[in-house]
Amino acid sequence: MKCPYCAHDNIPGSDLCDACHQPLTPHESNGSELEESIIRHSISVLCPKDPIEINKNLSVREAINKMTDHNIGCLLIEENDQLIGIFTERDVLYKISDDLSKLNDPVEKHMTASPQSITKFDSIAYALHEMDLGGYRHLPIVDDHSKPTGIISVRDILRFLCVKFAELKTGLEA
Repeated sequence: MKCPYCAHDNIPGSDLCDACHQPLTPHESNGSELEESIIRHSISVLCPKDPIEINKNLSVREAINKMTDHNIGCLLIEENDQLIGIFTERDVLYKISDDLSKLNDPVEKHMTASPQSITKFDSIAYALHEMDLGGYRHLPIVDDHSKPTGIISVRDILRFLCVKFAELKTGLEA
């Protein structure tokens, strides 16, 4: 059975695609066009940014400088081409700001280890669900081998929703 999302050829009778993990069973449409849009579109339509990756031994001070230089809110920590952690502006706020002597610590001491991640085939609805459950503002995107390939933020999803809402509103008024 061919997946309607990624065209992967799956074993007949499978409920989920082996490649992109999207449902292979027919989806009953009972939501609004906006709801259907976030279910139907994968996060790849958000044009995820390339991740900025650092070594776990980089100092917190250097990590903060890197976030500032790139005007981003998080860095991914990679080891042996695999995602092992994420360091965010929230980590700085909650773990570092009360004791500036921690600025010289390796980022590994203050990162979130084994962060939740998604693949480029996951739906926007799934990404929203994960962000809501975990209270995340960023989600790393990884390939089948857990190598970081991108990152999305809540702002990326909000931008998508604003564009879709404007398209729907314009379509209704026309």
